[in-house]
Amino acid sequence: MNPDILELKLRGLCCSQIMMELGLRKLEKENPDLVAAMAALCNGFWQGKICGILSAALCLLYLADPETAGAHGEVLREWFEDSFESQDCDTLLLDNPMNKVEKCPMMLNATFLKVCELLDWE
Repeated sequence: MNPDILELKLRGLCCSQIMMELGLRKLEKENPDLVAAMAALCNGFWQGKICGILSAALCLLYLADPETAGAHGEVLREWFEDSFESQDCDTLLLDNPMNKVEKCPMMLNATFLKVCELLDWE
């Protein structure tokens, strides 16, 4: 597992908060209020709907580069669906709570790397 993801998970952050914190670090910014607010997207809006990893990644695209975010967002959404076969949190977790430990960190890392690629971050 990515050590930054593990560190943030151990601090008690959820997937959407971790995605935003990773992005803020790349942007060399701090915004604890924004990271806290990202909790609203956790666990598919707390209803098992659209994955918090994807929704937070879309927010990050708009934060980092609003002018290209629309086009990049469509690419990211298609990539996410192709890579993980769904955008729906409940479907992705397959009704198995262990997937939050096993599957979500991998998806989080892969999605963050895709965001970095789209934004030309090294």
